[in-house]
Amino acid sequence: MNEQAKLREYLARLAEKPVQLKPVLTNRLKGLSALLARTHRFDEWAWLGKTLVLASPTTTPDDEQENTAGLKARQRTLEDHFHMPVVLVFPALKAYRRDRLVQFGIPFIVPGTQLFIPPFADLCERYARQARAEKLSAAAQATVLYQLLHKPAAAMQLNVWAQKLGYSAMTLTKVRDELVTVELCAPSASARARGLHFLLEGRDLWEKARASLRSPVARKMWVHLHALPPEGVVKAGMTALADLTMIEGDPLPTYACRSTAVDGFLLGTFFERREHREEANALLECWRYDPCLFAKDGIVDRLSLYLSLADSADERVHQACDTLLEGQSW
Repeated sequence: MNEQAKLREYLARLAEKPVQLKPVLTNRLKGLSALLARTHRFDEWAWLGKTLVLASPTTTPDDEQENTAGLKARQRTLEDHFHMPVVLVFPALKAYRRDRLVQFGIPFIVPGTQLFIPPFADLCERYARQARAEKLSAAAQATVLYQLLHKPAAAMQLNVWAQKLGYSAMTLTKVRDELVTVELCAPSASARARGLHFLLEGRDLWEKARASLRSPVARKMWVHLHALPPEGVVKAGMTALADLTMIEGDPLPTYACRSTAVDGFLLGTFFERREHREEANALLECWRYDPCLFAKDGIVDRLSLYLSLADSADERVHQACDTLLEGQSW
């Protein structure tokens, strides 16, 4: 089945009736850039009392390389040309790309998977269960990140996992149950099995786990550092992003430490809390798990940093975060 047939079948299933896609007449493409006209097929689709233009690629798309701002500009250019709502059609999209398009309100369809056309509808079929998934606990998230970053032997026992991550063996038993529930790990073959058996590896594991992962940042506070950051405190946020990519950092440095360490011994000893940015010389992120677990050269790991900045409204930050993933060794 070709892509056009897949699109018609998907829309018919959603509409619960046969769907007709009317090709846009050639004379309506006059004035459109030759590149857009050559690389897209345009069809009109009548839905919910509106007529939409569906823009489907006619060549192998390079949308994984095009940033969100570029896709938004393309969609707006087409809307300005046709004077009608335009929906971009993709044969496939990775989870983080879908999330970005939704966040920036870019209408799109992935036949068989998702339709997002604000304000008319947000129908997510295959990924609906993942979208409703409970977020992992801090210990479970740290376990997934350890697997991604360190790739331990499959036979590593739970007590060794516990030692590596700084949790109790009982906690790791609960972590295993969590990871089995979200289908990241296989159930134990027997009651005596004492390890973790991940079902996927590398980037595939990251994509599968992404819906269950959250920002590691529990809270933030403006602080005045008395001296250089002590042991247990590492660069994070925009400061870390600037060190790892070409983006410009914030004038005030950002650091991270484990949330329990703040009230335990850092506050008052190494820094004082401030109510306003103008009174501070740093921003401190209090993390749900220890950022030093995966830090390298005094900087938080790329995956945790990505998760901590995923909700940023700044497109420059998202582009830099894409660079983080590109530089990750899977």
